[in-house]
Amino acid sequence: MKNMMIWMLAAFRLEEKAIEKALKTAIRKKWTANNKIEVKSTGVGIKKSRIMLEKYLEAQKPDMVLITGTAGAVNTKLKAGDVVFPDKVCLVDDTNKIQKILDVQKFSGAGFFKRTGKCRRVYKAPILATVKRTYHIEDKDMLRSMYSDIYAVDMESFSLTDVLIKNKIPFVLFRVISDPYNMKFPKDTFIDALFRLKGIKRIYVFLRHPVSAFRLIMIMPAMLTSLCVLKKCVEVFISSVLKSEAG
Repeated sequence: MKNMMIWMLAAFRLEEKAIEKALKTAIRKKWTANNKIEVKSTGVGIKKSRIMLEKYLEAQKPDMVLITGTAGAVNTKLKAGDVVFPDKVCLVDDTNKIQKILDVQKFSGAGFFKRTGKCRRVYKAPILATVKRTYHIEDKDMLRSMYSDIYAVDMESFSLTDVLIKNKIPFVLFRVISDPYNMKFPKDTFIDALFRLKGIKRIYVFLRHPVSAFRLIMIMPAMLTSLCVLKKCVEVFISSVLKSEAG
């Protein structure tokens, strides 16, 4: 079998660090052999993540991609550190309506899900929704009442999945829950007002992200749990794909 080029995608630095730790473990245990694995930053948000991945693909195309990181729970049974493997990803507009939906399962690695026993609680989620802003409790309640099959939300997965499908690149997608459905965040209006007091007129999307500095303080215990699980699951992914080749 030929040596593989694998990319592992993450939106922000804390996710990247967890994935990098998993990669170091894989290298130390000699799972990687002559295969090349890279951690790529997509940035935050629907538009940014699409632009960054398309830019990477202009220079080189990998043999496989891992889309991973954290997500917010919509389903009430999901706790911090739980892992979701979606069958589909959808794009949700500002009125909580689904604009587009993509089938993940038929493009994703089929065997990986069966080997995730040590990744805490693992769920096959019908749908993972990609949204354009931070979803608070009332937003999640509304989304859940409209679409009971949506288990979690993030801000990048739909864009990344769409690009990879169009480029016919195999991928695996899973997310680790960082915030339960009922966790409270500072409102976007509060963050906007805070920056405008300092004379800043344009509020960038990453400042409103669920794990921006203003919100991270509130969810840090849950975030630490999710990052620990993320590292373990990435180790399982690398082992599943490459351990047999490394001998």
